[in-house]
Amino acid sequence: MLSKLLEDQNKKKIELLNYCWSKRNSFLSFSKLSLAHKKSKPNHLDKLREILKNPTKQLTIQNLTDRYNSLYENEISEISSTIDPKIYGNLRRIENQLEPLLKEIIVGNEDVNIAPLIEMLNNRNWVEKGVEYLEKTDTVCPFCQEETIDNELRNQFNEYFDRTYKEKISLIEDILNRYNETSYSLLQNILKIQNSFNPDNKVSSLYIKIRDFLAENKGVIENKIDNSNEKKNISSIKSFKTELSNIIKLIEENNKNFSELDQNKKGLISDIWVFMANKSKARIQAFDNRKLKYSRLKSLANDLKDKYDEEISNLKLSVESLRGQTVNTADAVNNINIILRNAGFTSFEIAEKDKINNISHYYLKRPGSNNTDGIFKSLSEGEKSFISFLYFYQLCIGTDDIENNSSKKKIIVIDDPVSSLDSQALFVISTLIHQLILQKGNDNKPNRKALKNENINQVFILTHNIYFYKEVSFNKRPICTDFWHYQVSKVNNKTEITGQYNKAVLDDYSLLWKNIKDLKGNLPTDSSFNISIANTMRRIIESYTNFLGLGNDSWSAILSEDQNSPEYYIKYAFISSINDESHKVSTLDGVYYQKISRVQPQLLFDIFKDIFESIGKEHYQMMMEEEILVTS
Repeated sequence: MLSKLLEDQNKKKIELLNYCWSKRNSFLSFSKLSLAHKKSKPNHLDKLREILKNPTKQLTIQNLTDRYNSLYENEISEISSTIDPKIYGNLRRIENQLEPLLKEIIVGNEDVNIAPLIEMLNNRNWVEKGVEYLEKTDTVCPFCQEETIDNELRNQFNEYFDRTYKEKISLIEDILNRYNETSYSLLQNILKIQNSFNPDNKVSSLYIKIRDFLAENKGVIENKIDNSNEKKNISSIKSFKTELSNIIKLIEENNKNFSELDQNKKGLISDIWVFMANKSKARIQAFDNRKLKYSRLKSLANDLKDKYDEEISNLKLSVESLRGQTVNTADAVNNINIILRNAGFTSFEIAEKDKINNISHYYLKRPGSNNTDGIFKSLSEGEKSFISFLYFYQLCIGTDDIENNSSKKKIIVIDDPVSSLDSQALFVISTLIHQLILQKGNDNKPNRKALKNENINQVFILTHNIYFYKEVSFNKRPICTDFWHYQVSKVNNKTEITGQYNKAVLDDYSLLWKNIKDLKGNLPTDSSFNISIANTMRRIIESYTNFLGLGNDSWSAILSEDQNSPEYYIKYAFISSINDESHKVSTLDGVYYQKISRVQPQLLFDIFKDIFESIGKEHYQMMMEEEILVTS
């Protein structure tokens, strides 16, 4: 039940992770923007949960898209130009001056005899133009080319177009000039902005509309001058105030965005997370509600499990109590099989064959095979030795005859148990022997050397294997308190035993180091030992580099050296010399200028130390019992 709950909970959690992660797809087109946690769905979900702890604002994808385009896709720069309010103000003042003049009916002197005819024909402007030509034509009419103009008619024209009339027309013409200049300034102002800032063509569109608007007003004013007796009306630039103000606001907003670009980008990313959190909120809440149900069910399941575990534990205690009254061969078999597997012996195991008179019989079998024929004869010598030792080990910690041997203390003899075994099995056997002969080190002083297993009196271990001997007896092992080492030698049928207390046994490699250490401590004054020293150093270097996997010969010690450094050539020459002269003696020694046999012994030791400073400084210091000082 509990496993099914966990399985269902994990399934729902994966679904939630995938659903929340899919909200990123809405922003795949935001290629220049990077959201955090792009490689971790759990971290993405944690971020959404953190956001939902506080109230969130509602956002639309369109709003986020517009802001992204503004901040990332559109090039934002500071705009130095804006709508000049002075130009706008001047244009409004000109409009206010024009308004009453355009609405006023401006006519000539109506008391002149010619006035009714001009008014009837409505040709005041035509007549006014003709009068201007009279100065050039004198008495000839500029229209019919006849001499119809006399002083009386000329005076009537001058009286009709009196001074007041001319002043008003002149005033309108002057204002029109100022209107044109101010209109030009406004259009140039907008055009300058358009050249550097034209979002969605708003500035250019406004420019065209105002240009046409001003041109239309100009035409109305000019028409008024031509037809001064008609009322005229122009539209006000005030109708564009809102659009001009919007351009100013857009420029201010642009410049603000420019100065706050980094801050606005961070704000956009924050709002994108808020948007995804809002879209995922319902699913997260549904999962959390389900999680509460899972928690209650899990608590109930754990209570039941604890109850059943307690019952099982009590039953096991009862079984153990009953087993204590019998010899538990099954435990021994189980222990042996476990050790076999852990030691890498997986090709065979012990299995129960049958029971006779309620006594189990066991045999060796191959895994996966039901063949009950024994396979002991097909095992290798190492496999036979290992399983034999494991059986013997179980007898040492228990017994196969509880009626006759249960109260007897054992004297155990172990004779070379690692014969034909690899190093892994050797270490397993060594560990088992350590457990067998552990002492009561923390007990009171009289008993601290007694064995923890009180059914064992003495243990004798015999071996020819120096590595096995080290594993069970050398210093820093759990059973080591004090010991003697003896050497048995036989010369001319005479046996001699020599030994010392608490002296370590050295292997060949350690003896090579001891030889070098002794020679360095008593450094020869001449070079007579140089060839022997070189041979010993070569064997140490070869053994160490082979053990580390650097290579199979002494050359491997300088493979990682910088070939451009001066020290490399000294070490190269040293390796070359010890390889040449430690293996043979040349018949051409007399022609060599410099040989190992002629250098100062101290030089050999110095280069030897330099090599180990590179490949094994700590090892050198341990073996030579001296510190390699760092040189500046």
